[in-house]
Amino acid sequence: MTRLVVDASVLLSASVAAPNTPLALLMGAVRSGAVEMVVCEQLLGEVRRGMDGPYFRGRLTMEERETSLAAIGRIGLKRADPVASPRVVRDPDDDYLVALAKASRATAIVTGDRDLLDHEGLEPPAITARAACVRFGLGIAS
Repeated sequence: MTRLVVDASVLLSASVAAPNTPLALLMGAVRSGAVEMVVCEQLLGEVRRGMDGPYFRGRLTMEERETSLAAIGRIGLKRADPVASPRVVRDPDDDYLVALAKASRATAIVTGDRDLLDHEGLEPPAITARAACVRFGLGIAS
């Protein structure tokens, strides 16, 4: 089974994504069980803080934000927060995602973050939502 770590910005964007976009297709695959998504409290906290920001407060009701956050927690494969994340990428705030992906044996980290996407040799690799859909056959042709 394909196992992914999906970063907070992708999860947040997916909560307001139009149908049939890579974000919507990716989350549909997670909901259906075709893909496993790994989460931890640190990641869920980032999503929670993002949902409380003005962008999402202006687009989703409080109930929709709470429902979306609860769904992410429910469909995600829960793992412990990485205890000590070694310095790997330029932004140290992203190192926990790499540690989480390694510890959970994820196939990839799905992100839009250039610090992760541009890091050569990152294992597991960082890919965009569109690339994940193409790579894992989630309804988008290359």
